[in-house]
Amino acid sequence: MLIINEDDLQTIFANCSREYPNEACGILAGSPGVVEQVYAMTNARPGLASYEMDPEEQFRVMKAIRRSGLGIVGIYHSHPSGPAYPSGIDVERAYWPGTLFPNFPDAAYMIVSLAHPSNPAARTFAISDGQISEVELIVRQA
Repeated sequence: MLIINEDDLQTIFANCSREYPNEACGILAGSPGVVEQVYAMTNARPGLASYEMDPEEQFRVMKAIRRSGLGIVGIYHSHPSGPAYPSGIDVERAYWPGTLFPNFPDAAYMIVSLAHPSNPAARTFAISDGQISEVELIVRQA
């Protein structure tokens, strides 16, 4: 399960819409299973079907997360015209273990579909060893 508040989810949707038609990406920080901070990241290789976080920015954000006492609980990225479901590339590049921060489970992967731009949709998954399983996404109202 991954819990996020409505304002943070809207922040993610806004970031994904701004980056359209390219994929957007970001890091979700918090305590296990709870998003407490959203970091919109620069897609260093903007494209319609892939993303790569800027390595220097990623390093700075990871240091800030560690200093704050939080951990990486997930990452997000958009599918500008596809479904909110991991692509083959997503599965191949699923390398965000929670072991970057002690006592955190594997990071969740949130995918935002902009197939219907006025009504973005988000789903969250665990991806490990090529296996995909959906993680319940709970949105708390502000």
